[in-house]
Amino acid sequence: MARVAILLHPARSEAGELAEEAVPWLESRGHSVRVLRLTELGEVAEDGRSSPLAALRLEGVDLAVSLGGDGTFLRLVPFAHEAGVPVLGVNLGRLGYLLEVEPETFLDALERTLAGRTTVEERCAIEASAIAGFEPTPGEPTEAGCFVALNEMVIEKTVPGHMVHLSTAIDGEPAFTYKADGVLVATPTGSTAYNLSAGGPVVAPGLRAMILTAVAPHLSMDRSIVLQPEQSVTVTVLGQRPAGLVLDGRQVGRLLPGAEVACRLAAAPVRVVSLADRGFARRLRTTLSPARNF
Repeated sequence: MARVAILLHPARSEAGELAEEAVPWLESRGHSVRVLRLTELGEVAEDGRSSPLAALRLEGVDLAVSLGGDGTFLRLVPFAHEAGVPVLGVNLGRLGYLLEVEPETFLDALERTLAGRTTVEERCAIEASAIAGFEPTPGEPTEAGCFVALNEMVIEKTVPGHMVHLSTAIDGEPAFTYKADGVLVATPTGSTAYNLSAGGPVVAPGLRAMILTAVAPHLSMDRSIVLQPEQSVTVTVLGQRPAGLVLDGRQVGRLLPGAEVACRLAAAPVRVVSLADRGFARRLRTTLSPARNF
């Protein structure tokens, strides 16, 4: 029998309702369940006790389930990645590009997944390490400034109205210097997120690659660079202004002038449960269509 962990969005009542429906359904079939609730304070609650999210461990779990939007899913990913656990995302948000399961099909998706009638896709993850001059955001899961992201790493300006000065190196060789709102390194999965908004290319999610894209560069290289899976990128903060380090939409820390961040693909993939109900083209068409956003 399977061990299932379910992470709930703190502000969506529907997430709690789905969990209340899923727990007896799973237990009646002999499965065990951990119900985890994100709190407004950035902690995680389980069995009436709260602890820092950084302390969450999923070892021994066979399936991790996210009940929320893309943000909840992305909060769960680093812990599932660390434990090698596949992740199933249920869409309770607005866009839900990463999430294949709608609330009304949740139990059916659970049944199919636990019966082995779904596909587990292996997606690239980015591993980012801050080198010196790094001030972590309190409460963010980190081990000596090391982070994992499914979508992207962003180094961005922190002073409103002023650009940040950044230099990049690829495999240790100096590449481009930017005065811009920021620089991002995206995975193929994240190519349709901030990277796309910044003018970067859409890359099929099954590929192993990284995409280096500048955000609103001024008189600098304004085209993305697609890198091979074994390559690395280092970004250095130049000048006198600090920068923010953002992983999958969360500001995990502050980078002081002179700080460096090294970025490469993680050795192990993120394992994402796919129902194979939507192909790549259909997912792009149905979630990124302008009509969907109004």
